[in-house]
This record gives sequence, C-alpha cells and structure tokens, in this order.
Amino acid sequence: TRDDRRWQRPLGYARFVAEALAQRVADSRRLFTGRYFRGDFHAHSQHSDGIGTVTELAEMSRAAGLDFQFVTDHWGLTQAAECRREGLWAGQEPGTQHHHLGILGLRRAFAPEGDLLRDFRAVVAQGGLPYIPHPAGWWPKTRYTEVQKQALRSLPDPFLMEILNGANQTGTAFDGTDADAIRLWDELLLTGRRVHALGNSDAHAPHGIGCVWNGVWAPRCDETAILRAAAAGRLFVSEAPLLDLRVGAAGMGRRAGPRSAAGPVRIRVADAQGLLRVRLVADGRVRRTWHPDGRPLLNADCPVPRGTRRYLRVEAIAIDGRRGFTNPVYLPS
Repeated sequence: TRDDRRWQRPLGYARFVAEALAQRVADSRRLFTGRYFRGDFHAHSQHSDGIGTVTELAEMSRAAGLDFQFVTDHWGLTQAAECRREGLWAGQEPGTQHHHLGILGLRRAFAPEGDLLRDFRAVVAQGGLPYIPHPAGWWPKTRYTEVQKQALRSLPDPFLMEILNGANQTGTAFDGTDADAIRLWDELLLTGRRVHALGNSDAHAPHGIGCVWNGVWAPRCDETAILRAAAAGRLFVSEAPLLDLRVGAAGMGRRAGPRSAAGPVRIRVADAQGLLRVRLVADGRVRRTWHPDGRPLLNADCPVPRGTRRYLRVEAIAIDGRRGFTNPVYLPS
C-alpha cells in the first residue's frame, strides 16, 4: 500500500521537472522547423510491475508535454481499456529468449514461445511492430552477457532497438547501460545492418515519464502514422535537444541513393538551454565536432567524411548534459 504523503511529494517534484522540460522543448521548437511529435513507446502500470496507475501515467505524460504515450505492461493487454479512456496507447513487453520483446500495434495478447527470432517474426506476421528494449541491460545493476547481445544479430533487417532507456531514473535517462547500448548499436551498424534507434522511459512509476522521448517525424499523431514512421526510423531520440540529419535528399532512417551519398551532410540541432557539443559519427567514429559554446542553435553543412561506407548519425549534448541522437542515414551497400 502506498503512503500518499511519501508518494505525492516526490511525484510533485517529478511533475515540476517534467513541466520545466516541456517548456524548454517548446522554446526550442521556435528555433527548429519541421513537424514531429514527442512520445514514449515504453512504460508500465499496476497491470504488471509498475507502481503507478494508468491515470497517473497519463497525467505525467501530459505534464511532460508528450503527444503520445504507450503503456507496455508485461503480461498482456489488461491495461488497454484504461488506456483508451485516458487517451494512451497500449503495448506489451513479454519476456523471450535472451531479451524482453517490446510489442506495439497488436490488439490481442501475444504468447511468446521463448525463441527470440521466432517470436520477433510472429509479432510481425500478426501485424505488430516489435522492438528490443534495453539491449545491454538496465540501471543500476542489470548487465547483459555477450551471448545476449550477439543474439540480436539473428534479427531481420531492419529492426528497432532502444539506445536510451530510463528504467529507475527520473529527470534524465543516460547512464552506463545506455553507453553500452550505443556501442552495441554502432557494432551492429558497422556490419551493414539497419538498426533504428528508440529512446524510452521504461517508467515503472509515473515519476520517470519524460526523462527521455522520441521526436517522430510523422504526418499526424495517430497510432498508425506514428508506428509507420517509427518502423522507418523517422525519429530522433532525446532528453532535450531537437535534431535532424540529411545526407543529400535522404533523411533519418533512409538509405541514400548514389547521388545523395555524395552529400552534403546537413545537420540541425536546437536546445533553448544552450548546446555544448554536436558530433557527426560516421562508421562508428567521430569525424566532425562542433562546439556551439552555449548557443541554442546549430545549422551545419559538411561533406560526407572520406571513406564512409555504412552510415552517418549525429549526437548532441546540451550545456546541462542532456543528450540527443539522430537515427542514421544509411549509405548505399
């Protein structure tokens, strides 16, 4: 049983932080053109191992200024009716071989067989969108083995994978398990795989909602449009900065054609709080770095770094340490 005084006071602090970040993002949006929607594909309620109600998750999602919120409980879809009443979307996160499996867009409970590849394919065959949550583990103590990490090489191309996971965090998400996930992401990308990134709160209490989110470039904010854009990698992952990357005519999640692969690389990053550093990563190596010195906006063009064969992506850090990542633009194979 929750002690309401011990619950409400920290929840109030978390709401204050979420509202402040929502205002910061609203200020950044005035500097950053383009239509995107902010949201979270991964959170838990009392219908599994979360300690908040669906209503409390909805209230915090609104305080954080999110345009959409999935509640992905572990044991089916018993939360779905409450989600509909609160304007949230219901997903699932069952366990399977080596990993958990995030499932979006299915209207019935998924029964895993305990085989990662078979379960992944079954979700797709049933019309759902699967993703891999916390691929290297989660804070503070869970670390995945190399066997678990290498199992991801068996998945069909492309697939979605979290690079930031906010489990057991409030305010911000990035920690050592996310650094490990980003290294794993680059390793997979270097093999020629297309791995689209997600960043989700994995909130098991409403206090964590808003610590990380996705900026999804979609024509409208309904579940079908958001999932279609996410499946194509048309999003950036962020704790605050807004980001976009283009290589020639190719945007995030796209494979550049021969003309686009010649460049130029166009980078846009905004954060009203101020930017500390922006980096262009090509084939797993930092090839260009910009130091905005606290300015809120970076617009930069540069050539495709010589020798780049697989992909380019951008990462940014604000002056208070909050991070953001584009999805890759993939080069011709």
